[in-house]
Amino acid sequence: MALFSRAIGAVRAIVHRSREDDELDAELQAYLAASADEKMAAGLSRQEAWRQARADVGSVEAVKDRVRDAGWEGPIEDLWRDVRSGVRLLRRSPGLALVAILTLALGIGANTAIFSVINGLMLRPLPVRAPERLVTISSAYALGHGFAAGVGWNYDMWQRLQERVGVFGGALAWTDGRFNLAQGGEKDIVDGLFTDGGFFATLGVPALIGRTFEPADDLMPGAIVPHEQSSSNDSLEEPRGAVAVIGYRMWQRRFNGAADVIGKPIVVEGVSFTIIGVTPPDFFGLEVGRGFDLALPLGAEPMIRGPRSSLRRKNNFFLTVLLRLKPDQSIDAATSAIRAMQPEILGVSQEEMKRLSPNFLQEPFTLVPAPAGTADRTGLRREYRHPLLIVFALVALVLLVACVNLANLLLARASARRHEFATRLALGSPRWRLGRQLLVESLVLATAGGWVGLVLAGWISKALLAQIDLAGAPAFLDLSLDSRVLLFALAAGVLTAVVFGTAPAFRAARVPPIEALKDQSSRSVTSGGASGRTPVTGSLIVLQVALSIVLVVASVLLVRTFDRLARVPLGFERDRVLVVNVDTSRAVVPPDQRLAYFHRLVDAVRTVPGVAEAAGSDLTPLSDASQAPVLAQRDRMRNAVSPRWFATYGTRIHSGRDVEVGDVAGSYPVAVVNESYARKFFPDRSPLGQQVEGRTIVGVVADAVFGSLRRGMVPTFYVPLAQSAGMRAPDHASVSLSLRAAAGPPVSLAPAVASALAAVDSRLAFTFRTVAEDVDASIARERLLAMLSSGFSVLAILLAALGVYGITSYAAIRRRAEIGMRMALGARRSAIVALVIGRSLTFTLAGIVIGLAVATGVTRYLGGLLYGLSPLDLTSFVAVAVMFVLVGAISAVIPARRATKVDPLLAIRGD
Repeated sequence: MALFSRAIGAVRAIVHRSREDDELDAELQAYLAASADEKMAAGLSRQEAWRQARADVGSVEAVKDRVRDAGWEGPIEDLWRDVRSGVRLLRRSPGLALVAILTLALGIGANTAIFSVINGLMLRPLPVRAPERLVTISSAYALGHGFAAGVGWNYDMWQRLQERVGVFGGALAWTDGRFNLAQGGEKDIVDGLFTDGGFFATLGVPALIGRTFEPADDLMPGAIVPHEQSSSNDSLEEPRGAVAVIGYRMWQRRFNGAADVIGKPIVVEGVSFTIIGVTPPDFFGLEVGRGFDLALPLGAEPMIRGPRSSLRRKNNFFLTVLLRLKPDQSIDAATSAIRAMQPEILGVSQEEMKRLSPNFLQEPFTLVPAPAGTADRTGLRREYRHPLLIVFALVALVLLVACVNLANLLLARASARRHEFATRLALGSPRWRLGRQLLVESLVLATAGGWVGLVLAGWISKALLAQIDLAGAPAFLDLSLDSRVLLFALAAGVLTAVVFGTAPAFRAARVPPIEALKDQSSRSVTSGGASGRTPVTGSLIVLQVALSIVLVVASVLLVRTFDRLARVPLGFERDRVLVVNVDTSRAVVPPDQRLAYFHRLVDAVRTVPGVAEAAGSDLTPLSDASQAPVLAQRDRMRNAVSPRWFATYGTRIHSGRDVEVGDVAGSYPVAVVNESYARKFFPDRSPLGQQVEGRTIVGVVADAVFGSLRRGMVPTFYVPLAQSAGMRAPDHASVSLSLRAAAGPPVSLAPAVASALAAVDSRLAFTFRTVAEDVDASIARERLLAMLSSGFSVLAILLAALGVYGITSYAAIRRRAEIGMRMALGARRSAIVALVIGRSLTFTLAGIVIGLAVATGVTRYLGGLLYGLSPLDLTSFVAVAVMFVLVGAISAVIPARRATKVDPLLAIRGD
């Protein structure tokens, strides 16, 4: 109780002293006005009178601090008083405060935003029970190719592991998928999962409402039970396991968060499932970068994919398997245990395991910690980890540039308060007390900037995430605030306060008490020395320019990379073609008639008003080749196209002929090759009439980009779609229709095309996209890097220019007496301008030299992100150097011109 009473007493004393301080502040303001009037009556200008009056007030404030230091309140009240002093200074200099807070807010906000995305992508633990005990089952081959979650498991391996899972704390298996919820027509795609029956229980994720899967739900189709959800009276039956769990976002978006969603039917790929539960809002699945809307039992996979089911294909390693370790089980012990049972899991003996195919099955299992989930299937971590770390380094440079700029401003402010500091030292205030006050003032600025930056970080991180492309859709990451993000923002604020508050604090501590005895005019003449040299501020300019140089050089390289990729010749027209991916799996079409059915679809859309050309193909430019039945080979690509495909894309035919209507199954097999193919495989003769995979080459067309802009032109040969029966899997049931718009945007054709396809068969499912969207998506990463780096560079250049301008102005003011003396002795105005600009350029050039030297070492880390450029590209380095010379010169022009307007007599008097 005694301690509590003393605490209450201390709070009351602080409040009482605060009121006294407010009253004393009012008295000081009155004294300030009276003192200024007295000095103006003595003949001083209004500006000089107020300047000297404020200096006198500094002495009074020092007396007030002296009185407070003799009190009983101790360090807590001292610190509180420094905070109040910092707040008062902000109120007295709103312009400086606003610039400082906004600068820090941008720097801290941008850093926190990038860290928030990195945290969500690579660091944030899964929202499950004890995520630190989750491990993936990988191998040396998988880890060597960047697959921490392993290459995959087939269903038989998973079933054998389940029989032995008691050795561990649990096991789960899953695979992702994209499900169509539309009954027909344009697809309604949602992200989904196939999971084993113990998936949610092993993770420790309970249902928000209803229940999650149980082992009994995960059954292979076979047992038939009445379909209780059927609205008809006929005896409709469904296989067991026709249940579904939906994600929170789908519950909110499609069912408005209704509690009666449990028991409702949901049709997935034409199959009806019953909703049994909703997952919590913070659970997004295990695939970082992609949330889930719908989970189905793994045993129900054949109901969705039919003949294309992966469950019974021994060579289809489609499952990701995770283990949960027991509380007392180490990862080494678990690794030994699973390696001992590996032959049994693979269904072979120890000797037979050495001859297994694929070869990666022969490698011992390796357990990899997975507290933050997996991202192997989306490739989001592999693709964006390095770019995000590069951006994080660049934005850290922006923050450092901002810190140096503010250090310059506060150092100039501290120099203007030399008389105040000297008076306080003369009255007995310790030097560390002055340094602490300036550090506290910096912390006040950093705190205000940090809070504003935290708000900006939320907006910036969401805008940044929207630019990260994942299979044509924005990536999904949990960007909510957590302890890591908050601690990072706090650390960034404290670090910036220390960085830009240290120089002013040291400068204040070095003020000699004798300064208190000098009058204002003598200080004006002698402060900083007769030469006006300011070594600390000059060094800060050099540092600021050097940091900005490194950032801008990296930015120029990334922007030029994006520009070069955007200018890569495509070999086709990107803005006039609409691509319709049609899934015919629900249509009743025998496999041997599917190719003829594809041509029928092409004929149907060709008659749509506004369609100039139409064709079908397996691949389209810049589409995902891995999803096509005709895969890319190492040295060439192969595509199946219908007649008029080249005309649809505006690709020229150089010699020979196009694929024609007569090129059907049973007719003479033909092929068309591109120029790259002809140059590589027939360099010294015409390819016409030559053979490729048993086909006769009948035409040569212009090169066109496929798969990746970075890959450039790949040797490609085209075969007639009607003659591609042996090149595609029997169950492949999709085709890409390409439509060239006669006029206007191609997306305007979508409604009429949808009606034409529905007229052919209402069970067809299809999606629309433009070729322009595919082109833009292919360089989404480069666009993101160019956009962010260029924005940060512009900010750094502005800060550098402001820093050079501010310090040049400050130095010119400090040298007014010298400049006045020079002018009184006959110096020309041009010489004064050259003097001021020359000093500025000296520091700027030193910063440029240091910055370019550092950039030569830093840019080598950009090598994997550049295209057509060397990390030491001379043009980029020279252009940045010239730009900063101009920035330094232009930033010094206004202070230099202002220096030439100094009245020599007033300058010598110390004005």
